[in-house]
Amino acid sequence: MHLLANASTAVGSETEELVLHLLVQLVVILVATRVVTVIVRRLGQTDVSGEILAGLVLGPSALGLLFPEISTELFHPSTSTIFVGLAQIGLILLMFQIGMEFEFGEQLGQRKASVVLVSLAGLLLPFSCGYFSAPWFHAQLADPSTPLLGFRLFFAVSMSITAIPILGRIFMELGLSHTRTAALVIGSAAIDDVIGWLLLGSVSLIVAEQFSFVWAAQRIAMIGAYVLVVFFVVRPILGRWLAKDIAKRGGLSLPAIAIVLIVLLCSASITSSLGVFAIIGGFLVGLALHRDRQFVELWKQRVSPLVMMLLLPVFFAYTGLRTDIGAIDGWWGAAVCGMVLVVAFGSKFGGAFLAAKAVGEPTRDALTIGVCMNTRALMELIVINIGYDMGVVPRDMFTMLVIMALVSTFMATPMIAWLMKSERRPVAAA
Repeated sequence: MHLLANASTAVGSETEELVLHLLVQLVVILVATRVVTVIVRRLGQTDVSGEILAGLVLGPSALGLLFPEISTELFHPSTSTIFVGLAQIGLILLMFQIGMEFEFGEQLGQRKASVVLVSLAGLLLPFSCGYFSAPWFHAQLADPSTPLLGFRLFFAVSMSITAIPILGRIFMELGLSHTRTAALVIGSAAIDDVIGWLLLGSVSLIVAEQFSFVWAAQRIAMIGAYVLVVFFVVRPILGRWLAKDIAKRGGLSLPAIAIVLIVLLCSASITSSLGVFAIIGGFLVGLALHRDRQFVELWKQRVSPLVMMLLLPVFFAYTGLRTDIGAIDGWWGAAVCGMVLVVAFGSKFGGAFLAAKAVGEPTRDALTIGVCMNTRALMELIVINIGYDMGVVPRDMFTMLVIMALVSTFMATPMIAWLMKSERRPVAAA
């Protein structure tokens, strides 16, 4: 196969070859995702687990191992930039939907202090455990020349991240998004990840020797100001306009969808420029509009299916393509990987569980909160990819952290379903 070999033989052929290559990739990803999803559904997992696993199957851990030439030709680097763009847009839209889906105020009531405490405990304990255990892991690496300080900081941040998009998908697919526990978890995870992204930005600058406390203070002040603008300026103006437009047209019109997309993408651009990444901007706008349940339902009917069926599988699959399980070397490598799991799961689950018990949550709900906060998935992959690109997370540790993220995700669905089985609604109603 040489899809790009004759790309410049005729006017416009290079573009057409690129489009053809991209279309073939999309077809393969969607077919693989549907097949794997059917299989994992029978094993009690949600669709998101199948989408992640499909990426691993198509990547160097399976297809690349068995048929390296086909894998290289199929997922040619020429389309990687397009894939990153599609994946990030899909993730922003998903975060927007997650923000709209959860009825925070109604479900949490007076428990906002609980959200903050669970979030901080689920962040500080794993960060500390990761930072102080990192030297031992650094000594076990195949490439111990990796800078120790940079490795410690990135390892600590990787222990701290919670995967909001994955939790949102799991709760929605299990029919649990209406519950108070779901709202508490998503609220805690949102605070957790905002602080985590700030930490990531600070750590990146420390590694690059550009950090200053003035920078951190400026970022925090600007983010706080932007949150106030979204909730006290954008929300009332956009909410009133949407309500009038829906009443006038009898539904969600194309101009209304366009306006919402413009606001959403602008918000994502602003938060990205403030150092907390674009997905937080999507989440903030969704949270600001979540009270208008009519708009939420209309958006889910008209826009969400495209996001769920096309853009999100691209994000999950493309990320899986970058993971190579074969990078772990021998039994000792497997043992070190096991220790990574122990530190990650023990600190994250333990911190969230103890905090939930401290604020008066029943044991079953506290266990659920601990399991949920331990779910890292592809938010974790974003962090470790940045560390890998900066040269402070070597390939073998990168693979171990990927495994940690995936194991935490596959554990989450059956455990959440079991712990919250009495609160489930039919998915169509949820």
